[in-house]
Amino acid sequence: MRNAIRSFQKFGFYLLPASLLILCGILLTTLLYSPSPVAQPAQPIVIMDESYWQAHAEAMFLVLLADALRQSQEARETQARTLMYAEPLPTGESGRPVLIRL
Repeated sequence: MRNAIRSFQKFGFYLLPASLLILCGILLTTLLYSPSPVAQPAQPIVIMDESYWQAHAEAMFLVLLADALRQSQEARETQARTLMYAEPLPTGESGRPVLIRL
């Protein structure tokens, strides 16, 4: 009997954190999975006008074209900067580039 009480006392030290962890898990599960009413608009908005979709497609095309142009210009600027800061090839006394043999 005495051994059972001692083992319960050692086990009792872990009861509080374990019970708090279980309680937090149950509360979190309840909050996340509780049923909530589905919000529905009073009047569904349906846009079936062809001119709207054509204008939207043209606007999206112009945005994509402008983005592609911006990326192309950035790539050219980066390449120009790289070439501008490139070190010249080492030249010998004759003015020709030095041949490096490995």
